[in-house]
Amino acid sequence: MRSLWRAPPSMQIPGCLQGTCIDFPLEAASLNDIQRAWTSAIRRRYGDDVVKLTLRVVPKHTTLLDLSQVSAFKNVIEDRLGENRCLGPLLSQDRGMWSNLPNWQVVKNRMLAQGLSQQTWRWLSHQKTAYIARINWGQLSHLSWVNFHAALDRKIPISWVDKQTAALHGFGGLSTWLRRNHENLNSLAALNILRGTRLALERRESNLKLEHRKELELEEFPLITDWLLGSAASATKHPVIISRNWTYDTLMSRQAHWHLIELDLDLGRQNVFWPEILGMGSLGDNIEFIELNSLNALLSEAKRMHHCVPSYIDRCMAGDICIFHLQIKGHSPQRGTLELRRAGVNAWQISQLKGPCNSPVSSQLWGAAHLLLSRAN
Repeated sequence: MRSLWRAPPSMQIPGCLQGTCIDFPLEAASLNDIQRAWTSAIRRRYGDDVVKLTLRVVPKHTTLLDLSQVSAFKNVIEDRLGENRCLGPLLSQDRGMWSNLPNWQVVKNRMLAQGLSQQTWRWLSHQKTAYIARINWGQLSHLSWVNFHAALDRKIPISWVDKQTAALHGFGGLSTWLRRNHENLNSLAALNILRGTRLALERRESNLKLEHRKELELEEFPLITDWLLGSAASATKHPVIISRNWTYDTLMSRQAHWHLIELDLDLGRQNVFWPEILGMGSLGDNIEFIELNSLNALLSEAKRMHHCVPSYIDRCMAGDICIFHLQIKGHSPQRGTLELRRAGVNAWQISQLKGPCNSPVSSQLWGAAHLLLSRAN
């Protein structure tokens, strides 16, 4: 026989609710009612000061365990946040530090060991908590972006940072380059990228209309990124150096020259080919694919789609990846660049699929990509 559940002695009805009828069906309560009741119970159990302190240290996905741990080390956490409140989210990276944390040096040493630079640590201390809370400090890709933000030496509003990647909106194409050069931001190529990005951010800041800022992020910044990466990878005798006299218009003019003229000149040089796995063909009604199996094909794809696909030539020649241009024809034509990565001797898997300017693609193009993958395998 099933016995009735009884509350343990430690669970007491608050004095303010003594004599109140609380025996009502659960379905009569709304979600807001349940959330308010749960929040109120948490605040009574741990206290308002502990709840507020926990939300500064663990601003996302706070758990009861977090509340208990912050409550146990309340004094030391309050002391550290009293010295620098914006760095609170960094304390949650290792709870083992809390038992012996007389200053921020332990936290700083841990972050430097993970790949943060000294300059970045100084820069972070002047940022807002919201910015620091958005970054996943356990990922090198995020840390490399934070190093880049600090090297820009300016405030980065939270609205400029992508939630998932920590990248600046419109400059996501720099991610791979930054992961490889996250500690080497003093070279000529890095200084060019920093100066070009600063000019772009100044233009975005000067635009007050949201639609104009979105247009910059989606249309112009990826083209600038493409040119900056292309310039960083080139080995010309007279490299372009972005000086302090440059303006945003100079930047746009130079990237347009690179896209429209210099890439055409590149097409006149000796072409390089590598073996193809499928060639070109159709995947059904109005869906076509073309495998890019030469340097000129990659350059043409970069000019057509405005991204940095030629930077993958070494991996294409090694046979590690193969790249396709996908196109859906019809009333609303769509196109994308698909990368398949080798997953064994005779197996492939989808690595990435990007639209023009590295934009996301539709579900129809993803469906076409999976059809092509099944044919490759």
